Amino acid sequence: MRKNLPFLILFVVVAVVIGGYLGFTSLNEEKTVIPENRDIKAAPPQISEDEVDSGSKVQSIDRESELSPQTLKETNVENADPNAGEMIVWGEVKAVDIDKRIITIDQEMDDNSVKISPNVAVKKDAIVRNKEEVISIERVKAGDVVGVIVTKDGKARAVLVNY
Repeated sequence: MRKNLPFLILFVVVAVVIGGYLGFTSLNEEKTVIPENRDIKAAPPQISEDEVDSGSKVQSIDRESELSPQTLKETNVENADPNAGEMIVWGEVKAVDIDKRIITIDQEMDDNSVKISPNVAVKKDAIVRNKEEVISIERVKAGDVVGVIVTKDGKARAVLVNY
């Protein structure tokens, strides 16, 4: 027993030091609850149609931006507002459906990413821009890297192309 006494004392000291460190750090850490399933369940995008005075319905499509070049340089995109349920999603464009205003993206995931549907509907009033100017959705092509600001209803209010 006397031969093992120094080892026993060393073991007790190491256990007390490790236990004290773990207890101290757990008291100082912020208590956060991480939900187990962080997937957003959004309804599939619905394309609305505009009604013309004649009573027939016509699907409206913005073919080119109607903004002047001076306005293009002054247009900035506001940051995503998490308090309003918005988030920014990064990924590579796989397909663009111009008529339905839907961009299919392969989302880049990390520890803080929230998985969304790969088909993202782009709002009619959404800002689509690259580093230099505001562009139309027609100029977004497969292979572009995009940052999409998605609202709580799962639609894009801004698409940042090749930023």
